[in-house]
Amino acid sequence: MPLFTVMRRGEEPVTIEAENWIVAMGTGIAQLGGDVAIDRLACEMLTNGTVIARDVRTGTGYVILPSKGAELKPKTEEAEVPMEAPEDDTFDELLDEANESDPSLDDTIDFSLEEQELERVLDAVRSTRSAMDAWEMTLRTATDLIEVDAATAVEATPNAGLIFASVQGPLQHKLRAMTLPYGTGFMGFSIDRCSALVVHDVTNDERHYSGVDNVTGFRTRSVMVVPIHDEKQVFGCLQLLNPLQRFTRRDLELLETLAATLSDRLALAGVRGRRRG
Repeated sequence: MPLFTVMRRGEEPVTIEAENWIVAMGTGIAQLGGDVAIDRLACEMLTNGTVIARDVRTGTGYVILPSKGAELKPKTEEAEVPMEAPEDDTFDELLDEANESDPSLDDTIDFSLEEQELERVLDAVRSTRSAMDAWEMTLRTATDLIEVDAATAVEATPNAGLIFASVQGPLQHKLRAMTLPYGTGFMGFSIDRCSALVVHDVTNDERHYSGVDNVTGFRTRSVMVVPIHDEKQVFGCLQLLNPLQRFTRRDLELLETLAATLSDRLALAGVRGRRRG
């Protein structure tokens, strides 16, 4: 059975005997004290067989080096030679080589299983029985895919302002009955301009509407907002608050995909949104 060396910056490498690099990677990450429940891992295989893997949420990088089928040697005191941790420069060179071959490595996911799961949940949104169910399922799916403290789905009504169609997290009981004027906060900004935005620190952003935080007692630190629209109207937006890790481009792409699917479902249900300017 082949051997693989799994490395993480600042840690002593571990040698793993495994059937393939995927098995070796999982075992190696566990032995290095990494999160064995990683659900988003960007991977790139170089031409020499070296695999570069990165936890998309935390940015932690791993290098998996194959030994070209070498067999395990019997363990003896004489043969046992401790491995030295790679120099940071060596580790960075390997990561740079992977990024040069695929510049989008940091924010892409190469595993087809996740794409299949995403398509499954998109089909579930498309087949919901009502527009209300579609709002609820879309937001719940968003928070399943992207870990955040709270999330809201805001509907832009034709004449009655912005209403909360769905809420996830500690805000839900206080926001359900709240209506906001058009143009309020990041949600209003996104809806008015029909554009997505990601703000990693809302502290000094004049678009931040603190009224909701004051009512709920929640403290907004960072947000990602994506409008829900078609060519003629804006139905509202999806807003995620305070991610467990910093928002990534992949998070934005996922939310935009969900928003597009929800838009199709709302249009099919005959929901009227706010006419695009």
